[in-house]
Amino acid sequence: MRIIGTGAGAFALLLSLACGPASAEEDKVVVLTSYPQETLSLFESAFEKANPGTRLEIVWRMPRDAMPYLLESGSHGVDVYWSASARNYSELASRDMLAALPADPALPQEIGGFPIAEPKLLYRASEIAAYGFTCNRKTLAARGQHCPKTWAALADPELSGRVLLPVPSKVGFAPLMYEILLQRLGWEKGWALIGEFGANATLFVPGGAFITDRVAKGEEDVGVTIDFFAQAAAAGGAPLDFVYPDIVGFSPAHIAVLASAPHPQGARKYVEFLLSDAGQRILASPDIRKLPVRPSTYATLEAGYFNPFTEAKNQSVDYDLPAAQRRQALSSALFDVLVTDRQAALRDLWQSIHRAERAAGNDARALAIVKTAREAATWLPVSAAQSQDRSLQSSYKDQMQAWARLVDEHRAQAAKDLQSLLSRNEAPSRTAAAQ
Repeated sequence: MRIIGTGAGAFALLLSLACGPASAEEDKVVVLTSYPQETLSLFESAFEKANPGTRLEIVWRMPRDAMPYLLESGSHGVDVYWSASARNYSELASRDMLAALPADPALPQEIGGFPIAEPKLLYRASEIAAYGFTCNRKTLAARGQHCPKTWAALADPELSGRVLLPVPSKVGFAPLMYEILLQRLGWEKGWALIGEFGANATLFVPGGAFITDRVAKGEEDVGVTIDFFAQAAAAGGAPLDFVYPDIVGFSPAHIAVLASAPHPQGARKYVEFLLSDAGQRILASPDIRKLPVRPSTYATLEAGYFNPFTEAKNQSVDYDLPAAQRRQALSSALFDVLVTDRQAALRDLWQSIHRAERAAGNDARALAIVKTAREAATWLPVSAAQSQDRSLQSSYKDQMQAWARLVDEHRAQAAKDLQSLLSRNEAPSRTAAAQ
């Protein structure tokens, strides 16, 4: 196997393995991928053993660099594209650059309503990852707490500042995670929950230690992330557990064959191997810990290995992936307006709401004020229908200042009403204490 990569154009030959250059007659397959060397080495050994005489050649590119590379003349001789960027596959399909994969009735087209194969089989998932919570069992135990099991539990005031939450405009895996909540709960209820636990959390952007590293060090108790990140850290000795919450979102990686593939036979062999039980078991190995897309593979795995096909039976949703991809940038910008750019004020508002709820008791007037404050705290400047407007999806940046102004107006009035309510409720207590 040869691994060649440039990243953003800065690398040349990264690594050369095996036995040097092959003869011109030798069968081979050229795979463009962003998988780490450890994963690729496992596949090299197993694939070439299963296919004697077929040489695996890897071209390494991150997803942001893969598209320009593939769009250049001849796609640089790439046969197979294997990566986790759904948007890249969608664009390649729209350009008629992919060849249909063979049908396999043992490989599902969807999981719990979430599509894992393109309708015409121009690409399909090769494995799945799932979103959830990684928790530091030691720091939580010291606080007398447990790892949360639901998304709503992230809004628990007892966890204020102790949950590390990725910002979707900055963290590549995050937009799909939030979109799954929006589609499962509905636009308004989804944003209401995201805003409430977003106010309660510490926001994560790249640039320092990763989510699992920070949670392992005890900087936060809980991190919202992808399962295999947490499981890999735990396998390395970190005091981390991972919980699949009440709504489990899936993040598939895909595989496709280029229509211009110069080695179609090798491409077919590689795809067949990757999607076979043997290939799927490699993806589920302790060093990788991905979720196979072939349901029968789970019968061969260790007891307790998370089975998304079993879980999906309990929480199906008709997930619209193209719609999610179209509004992804808009939704990420909306998160910044609602949460990222004004988190301190949002946190104060939710703390006031919780205090007022505790103090209201059966006071109908107080409860009405709290209800109005909750509505203001979760008010949205963009409706579900507007989020699907193609013109707004392309011009949302022009609207962000107006969104921010309207959000601030709603929240400022709610904060004022709550402060007045809390002042009246707390005044008798202060008087009694003084006497």
